[in-house]
Amino acid sequence: METKRQIKLNYTQEFKIACKINNLKPEELLQYFISYVSFYAFIGGNMDPMYFWATTACIDFKEVHGGQPQPVNDHRIQEICLKYIKKLTALNMSSGTYKIIAHYKIASLMKEWSLAMLPITDYELEIQTSDGYLLELTFDFNLVCRMNGTKIQELLQYFINQVSLARERALNLHQVVKTDPSTAFLLLLSSNHESFRNKILPQQDLYKKYAAQLQKLDEKQEGESNLENKVRNYNKFYLAWYNALNQNIN
Repeated sequence: METKRQIKLNYTQEFKIACKINNLKPEELLQYFISYVSFYAFIGGNMDPMYFWATTACIDFKEVHGGQPQPVNDHRIQEICLKYIKKLTALNMSSGTYKIIAHYKIASLMKEWSLAMLPITDYELEIQTSDGYLLELTFDFNLVCRMNGTKIQELLQYFINQVSLARERALNLHQVVKTDPSTAFLLLLSSNHESFRNKILPQQDLYKKYAAQLQKLDEKQEGESNLENKVRNYNKFYLAWYNALNQNIN
C-alpha cells in the first residue's frame, strides 16, 4: 500500500471555534478550501466569490511569506503550460462569453491540462494529516502552489491561522473595512453553498439563543472605539458559544 506524505497542522482555538459554530469538521473546511483554489482566478479570471476568496488566500500568503518557484526545465511541461495559459487568458479576455458557458469551458480546459501534465510531474494527489485524515489535492491547488513557490503545509497552516469570527465581526459589523479571505471563504461556504442549504444544524435552540445574544452584543459594541477591545469581547462570546455546544454534545 502506498504511504501518503504526512503533514502536521496546528488547529488554532479560533479555527476550531469557527468550525464548530458552523457545523464543520476542521478537515472538511480545509478540503473545501483546497477544492476552491482556482488557477483561472489566480490569473485574474472572473469566478464566483468562493473561488475568488480561496485563491486570494493563496495570493496573500505569497505576499506575506514570499516563495521562490522552482525553475521548470522540462520542455514538455513548458509547452503544455504555455498552451493552456494562452487558452485561459483568451477566455478571460472574451467578455461576450456567458458565465455558465465560461464555467464549463474553464473546467474542460483544466481537465485537459491535468491529463497532459500529471503523468510527467510529481504533483501530490493526496496528503495525510498527522491524525490520519486524507486531503485530496486538486490540480489547480498544486499548480497555484508550484507557481507561487508555496509549500502545501505552510499554506494550509496560514489559512487556519487567519480564520477568526471575532476579528471579522469586530472589523466589519456596520461597514466592510477589511475582509480576511480565509474567514470570508468560511462565511460564504456556510451561508450560501449548496451543500449547506439543507443541512440541519444540531441543537437548534442553542443556536437561536446565541444568535439573539450576538445581536445584543453588536449593539453594545457600537460605543466601543478600540478595535482590540471589540475583538476581545467577540472572542469571549464565541468561546462561550463553542463551550456550550461541546457541553451539550457531552
